[in-house]
Amino acid sequence: MSRSDDEPFRVECRDRFAALVESVGVKRFATSMDLSTRQVNRILNGVQPNPLERLLRSLQSAEIEAGDAAIDFLCGEMGGHFVRRLDEKVAVVNAVKECAEAIAALSDGEVDRSDRREIREAIAALESVLASHRSPDRD
Repeated sequence: MSRSDDEPFRVECRDRFAALVESVGVKRFATSMDLSTRQVNRILNGVQPNPLERLLRSLQSAEIEAGDAAIDFLCGEMGGHFVRRLDEKVAVVNAVKECAEAIAALSDGEVDRSDRREIREAIAALESVLASHRSPDRD
């Protein structure tokens, strides 16, 4: 991230973190995070590092696959899953590959942990195709 982009990024992270805290209040948020209200207020005031900014910077610093896996884990913990938006052609080729792998995994009639992972990857690849083709006129 370039220096010119740094301040808007920090402001966005601060605002998003503040929204998390405000959604339940400082005391409840601090208790659930095992922090003191003072620590939460110091984060909100920029005196202590913003955990959201640190998380995002750590994801940006990693290899794409590792970052995507971490994001998918976080999304899974929140009841969803991560779908990376790809170039349209790349998304279609990837979806065909992932679906073929999922079909091959299911061909034995059993569904184990590995098969479930293949199915999730195929679904994510198909969703990436949809995401890459989204426009205000189409959806």
